[in-house]
Amino acid sequence: MGKIISSIWQTVDGVIDAASMDKWFMPFDSETRGKYINETIHDCEVMLYGRITYFMLADYWSQQKNNEFGIADKLNSVKKYLVSNTIKKAMWGETIIIDQDINYHVQKIKSQIKGNILIQGSASLVNVLLEYKLIDELRLLVHPYIAGTGKKLFETDLDLNISLTLADQKIFDNGVLFLKYQVQS
Repeated sequence: MGKIISSIWQTVDGVIDAASMDKWFMPFDSETRGKYINETIHDCEVMLYGRITYFMLADYWSQQKNNEFGIADKLNSVKKYLVSNTIKKAMWGETIIIDQDINYHVQKIKSQIKGNILIQGSASLVNVLLEYKLIDELRLLVHPYIAGTGKKLFETDLDLNISLTLADQKIFDNGVLFLKYQVQS
């Protein structure tokens, strides 16, 4: 059975907004953070995306042809699932669209995969899958920055009530905190 891993990059106050990444993500780049991101991507068998993150990443990575940052080839070749009830045609590599019954289809993917199923970003999807108790691991890269405004990971009215167990923690260069939580069912 596959394990669903949610990898989230955020500020101390929980902002994950890509529009402001130049302020809170880029300035804290480091070799250790880059190595973690690279390993996380290479360690997945498939990827699962929400619509907004999918199109943001597809626009950039589908244009990369020289294995940029050591991950472009993996991102472009890995099987992807896009959860969206508005998109009818995928534009990035081998992508299968899930447009209904998310719970059923994600459980099916999980039962067919032996390795890791990686979700990058995709906050709305993460919240829904947490509600369905389908996420196994939540990995946060917390950047030492307070954004104040912007999209946050848990801007939801869902009744999540989920306990987490801290499985690992590290401090990367430039003060970025890595937290790995096991999600309790």
